[in-house]
Amino acid sequence: MKMNLICIKKQLSVCFIVLLLLFSNNVIAQNKTLRGSVKDADGQPLIGVNVVEKSTTNGTVTDINGNYSLSVSEGATIVFSYIGFSEQEVAWDGRSPLNISLSEDAELLEEVVVTALGIKRSTKALSYSTQGIDTESMNDAKSSNLISSLSGKIAGVQVTQPGMNNGSARIVIRGNNSITGDNQPLFVVDGMPIDNTSSERGNLDYGNGAADINPENIESIEVLKGANASALYGSRAANGVVLITTKTGKEGFSVDFNSNTMLQTLIEFPEYQNAYGVGTSSYIDNKNNPPLAAQNYRSWGSPMIGQPVIGLDGKLKAYLPEPDNVKDFYQTAMALTNSLSVEGGGAKNRYRISYTNNYSTSVVEKVNIGNKSTFNLRLNNQFTDWMSLDSKISYIYDRVSNRQYSKSDSKNPMNSYVHMARSTSLSELYEWKDANGYETGTHRNFSNPYWIINENKNEDTKKRIISSFNLNMDFTDELSLSLRAGLDTYNWNGYTFVNKGGMNQKDGNMGTFQRELENYDLQALLTYNKRWNKISLFANAGAVMYSNNQKSYTQAINSILQAGLINISNTSEYPIDTQDYSRKKINSVLAAVSLGYNDFLYLDITGRNDWSSTLPPQNNSYFYPSVGSSFIITDAFNIDKSFLSFGKVRASYAIVGSDTGPYRVWDTYSFDGIFNGATLGSLSRTMNNRDLKPEKTYSWEVGTDLRFVNNRLGLDFTYYKTRTENQIINAQLPTSSGYLRRYYNAGEIHNDGIELMLYGTPIKKANFTWEVNVNWAKNNSVVNSLIEGVDRFQIGNYSSYIYVYAEVGKPYGYLRGLGVKRDVNGKMIMEDGGGLLMKDPDKPFGTSTPDWIGGITNTFKYKNVDLNFLVDVKKGGVMYSASYSKMLTNGMIAETLFGRDDYYIRKVIWGESDSELSGGAYWDAVYSDGTSAKRFMSPQNFAYTRPNYAEFTMFDASYVKLRELAMGYTVPKSVVNKLKIQRLRLALVGRNLWTIHKNTPQGFDPEASQTSGNGQGIENGSLPPFAVYGFDIKLTF
Repeated sequence: MKMNLICIKKQLSVCFIVLLLLFSNNVIAQNKTLRGSVKDADGQPLIGVNVVEKSTTNGTVTDINGNYSLSVSEGATIVFSYIGFSEQEVAWDGRSPLNISLSEDAELLEEVVVTALGIKRSTKALSYSTQGIDTESMNDAKSSNLISSLSGKIAGVQVTQPGMNNGSARIVIRGNNSITGDNQPLFVVDGMPIDNTSSERGNLDYGNGAADINPENIESIEVLKGANASALYGSRAANGVVLITTKTGKEGFSVDFNSNTMLQTLIEFPEYQNAYGVGTSSYIDNKNNPPLAAQNYRSWGSPMIGQPVIGLDGKLKAYLPEPDNVKDFYQTAMALTNSLSVEGGGAKNRYRISYTNNYSTSVVEKVNIGNKSTFNLRLNNQFTDWMSLDSKISYIYDRVSNRQYSKSDSKNPMNSYVHMARSTSLSELYEWKDANGYETGTHRNFSNPYWIINENKNEDTKKRIISSFNLNMDFTDELSLSLRAGLDTYNWNGYTFVNKGGMNQKDGNMGTFQRELENYDLQALLTYNKRWNKISLFANAGAVMYSNNQKSYTQAINSILQAGLINISNTSEYPIDTQDYSRKKINSVLAAVSLGYNDFLYLDITGRNDWSSTLPPQNNSYFYPSVGSSFIITDAFNIDKSFLSFGKVRASYAIVGSDTGPYRVWDTYSFDGIFNGATLGSLSRTMNNRDLKPEKTYSWEVGTDLRFVNNRLGLDFTYYKTRTENQIINAQLPTSSGYLRRYYNAGEIHNDGIELMLYGTPIKKANFTWEVNVNWAKNNSVVNSLIEGVDRFQIGNYSSYIYVYAEVGKPYGYLRGLGVKRDVNGKMIMEDGGGLLMKDPDKPFGTSTPDWIGGITNTFKYKNVDLNFLVDVKKGGVMYSASYSKMLTNGMIAETLFGRDDYYIRKVIWGESDSELSGGAYWDAVYSDGTSAKRFMSPQNFAYTRPNYAEFTMFDASYVKLRELAMGYTVPKSVVNKLKIQRLRLALVGRNLWTIHKNTPQGFDPEASQTSGNGQGIENGSLPPFAVYGFDIKLTF
């Protein structure tokens, strides 16, 4: 691993030197001065037109009168370009002035965006908010998960980063709409929905489906926000849609190669104390009788001054601090991405073939080793003037070895940084097992991390195919038919193996799993597009068939015979088998009509009806419509566009239904084996509901899109409001019912909010531009109702300390737990006559949902150099840290030094008993009558007590982060042509390089979460903050 890092560092150095050398390259030629002016078709001067000598970086812009002056080479070709106008190239014959008239480009003025079902619409006609991102910068500062790349870039989109490599990322648009269901949007690739299920099993996070999308293959990403934009996609799109369009082949022939190398390092660790070592009650062994084996793992012992003790390896050692013992356990991780694509063809037949390999390691040795290969083939065939076929197939082979266990699982090596005593050296742990194969170097619930990474194994392999075929027939100029077929299928298998001899698993265990998924989508869409003078009509009608089939098979054994033998037959018992199978189908019909008047007033109406197999016959058909309008102010009133270039107001209203999972209507039985020839079955402990109805989301939004000074400055504003009712909730029942839970139709969630996007180009010169994009969003959510008689519903927890609720009258994801009662002045109240703080068993702490989120992207371009950086901001929201709680209990962090020196002197040196202490730690509290309740106690007891109150480990989860940074250099064509290549770009890149501001303690990431599900706001066993940096090379032949 060290040799790999040395090689990578050398590559970084060489890349940087090459970048500097190429940057200093100048091409010298004999120049002459060219002068002239640029005007529009009406003879009005155009300000800021780019005037560039072709194939060079030599250029200027026109002044306020449309005039320009430029020193150029003899015989040069001059390129004139301007937003909204057709580009012109002129071969200069030496005469001056050279005056140019530019004409408006209808295609450029008519911005087009891909919307629902792959329908292309004019941006100005849309009655709802959409937003795209720059995919080139996304591919520079690569993330291991596509969803992570969206963080901070899109207004109203909140992303929870994966807690580890190959883990799940979470994305929510405009707040949570469902109490117990999935709140993430639908992912659509080239018009076909794909599976984005997050899978967590046995404290292993297996990632989410969207992580299989290859960023190198993406042409564009558009986010359709809320029900208004995604009504045509039906019940699967109630939470919005992420539309991804992949690259297609171009005419001619070209080869692209991209190599990206990223290093990941932990950049911030907790503030440890290095004064007191392993032990308890200020003694190494309770009585300070040296030397004894320090077999405790908590750092409540004596001051570390070199006393002789016996370490975890049974050897005599000096009792001294090990300040870097946690830090030295981790390594620098590496991610290598190499991609090769070949594309070409003619006017009627084009192709694109690509292969990408991603190899990654983790900051923990031998853990989370990923190797993913992706093959893509896309064909575009124009059979006749009226018939064409777009075919695409992707094959993903993904293998991950030794995924990291999460949360408080004893197999999670991250427990080392919350349980490793301050006097423990890593050398004591290197011999992780004895001659009999039993784990050593451990104590109670602290497993030796080297045993974990060497003896416990897991591996999984996924083979996935995503394919789509789109046959398009243009019967006339106005009428066309699109037939689409899509398949998303995978076969996924793996195992987990816990070797025998471990402290927590003496007998060992093993499990295997196999899962198969098949998603079919069939779509037929008829489109009619007609214009009569000032009236335009754009209409669609179609049908969709969706089918989902899943199979799973697992085996498990609770003991193994032969240590180290990974085989499900390695046991004296019968394996426990389970098998599941589920099916789901949705049939739909839909229609959409867009009427336009004189290109400035548009009316949109859509309707869709779904028939879902997961609902009872009387409720399985549900219709939902939408209506919207957009009004182009600048076109309607012929406003002077020199100041207000474009102005639009929009409004829309939509209803979207949502069904449920399979087998929640009729009672089902599970197979329990055979007894005396009779088949045994058991009824589910969950009572199903034969009258389940679909959830319904009602949504409306208004907004405006304004652009100023020839599109140099833009503002997009949206206000939205949604209400989701008829929630499908799986709630607890009294035990007297004979069931544990039951499905209900009940509950209502309300969301409303504001989204702002501000974008502009403050500086635009021929050789230098500065672009800024700011997004800001605030969402307010409230749970209006739940089941009758129920005021809260648990959606997450950590032990009995903290709970996450959907609670009536509160924002979704509200945290409550054990707190301390306080008086009117905020002072903690102590129980009369005792040393315990008065408990508030149900204290409210707030919501994990932030007050607002935002992002600022700056892009600078100087000649062939570009610099892009993103600052990601989250304000508000709370987080409970289980890891910090454990560190308090274990006496590891600097905060536990409070009162220790005083206590040690009085207890150990002076011999005071705990009942007569006159010094040490104490609570700054009062009794119920308001008198002071200062009472000294052991710092260990003081620290032990604090984690029992969730209040003391609750933190504000706000942050300001430098999320992305990329500095690139595109080598001039005059240089790359000599190298026989078309394009060469080098870039130095980084992600999460700097946490500018946060309120969590040192070494704790405010983004950390123990789950990618709905129960956000709890950190448990997560990695400390880390940074990713590296370089990127792009070549085109």
